[in-house]
Amino acid sequence: MNWLLIAIIAHFLFAIVFVIDKYLFSHTQLRPAAYAFYVGILGGLTILLFPLGFSLLPTEQLIISLIAGILFVFAIFFFYKSVQMGEVSRITPVIGGLVPIFTLALSYILLERYLNFNQLIAFGFLILGGVIMSWPIKKTRLALGDVKTPLIKRLPLAILAALFFAGSYVLTKLIYIEQPFINGFIWIRLGGVLGAIILFAWPSTRKKIFETSDKIKFKTGRLAVFNKSLSALSFVLLNYAIFLGSVALVNALQGIQYIFLLLFALFLSKKFPEIIKEQISQSAILQKVFAILFVILGLGILAF
Repeated sequence: MNWLLIAIIAHFLFAIVFVIDKYLFSHTQLRPAAYAFYVGILGGLTILLFPLGFSLLPTEQLIISLIAGILFVFAIFFFYKSVQMGEVSRITPVIGGLVPIFTLALSYILLERYLNFNQLIAFGFLILGGVIMSWPIKKTRLALGDVKTPLIKRLPLAILAALFFAGSYVLTKLIYIEQPFINGFIWIRLGGVLGAIILFAWPSTRKKIFETSDKIKFKTGRLAVFNKSLSALSFVLLNYAIFLGSVALVNALQGIQYIFLLLFALFLSKKFPEIIKEQISQSAILQKVFAILFVILGLGILAF
């Protein structure tokens, strides 16, 4: 199985995770600080992988792997903080468009790697398709509540989230160049645990973590645990795709995730409108068709 197929599967699973996330954030008291904390702390479960290939790292690689994990936890925190402040469909295309661009730039700086001409063209089509797919137009949005904060005021958080995601992914690739997948993955996830500890040490975020834990009901808690388990599987697959292929192209494939999200939204709008609702107009359909064509073009170039 090559990196392209693995990345597509990972983004498909992440689309499911994202739909459940939207439900949890709109129907529960789940807070970004608590969400990022539990994502990070669950990385401690990688100790179960120790028998499969754990070994100590050189000091420089140890620091890089821990920073990669910390950055990922804080990227999640900033992402969901920006989402909490307003409509998710307005902030997602900003972050989704910036992450691959930052990743490409950091890959060139830190990894001294660049895409060939065909890959660069594919990269452009995938980014363009992803941004068009997720960009909101009039009367078309995923219902998560009214906009609370103007987009311009959420941009700093969105940019930080994109930069931290990109930094985490590029440092992750840097570790995978030097280490076997299992050992690199373990250390990076332990970095995530350290990121969760840093969040917990901050008084204001610690308070939100405790408040959220007290308010989450049993059924909601089970759904959150299932979603984080699915997210963990998605994250493993995404990391393996990064291990095998180009980190910039793996991130550019996020446009695939938006296509899956659209299909899920259309299905759930008809069957379970209380979970998510997508209002589709003629202009919205045209927008999605153009986006899908760009993504297909990008995939075609990569595959052939």
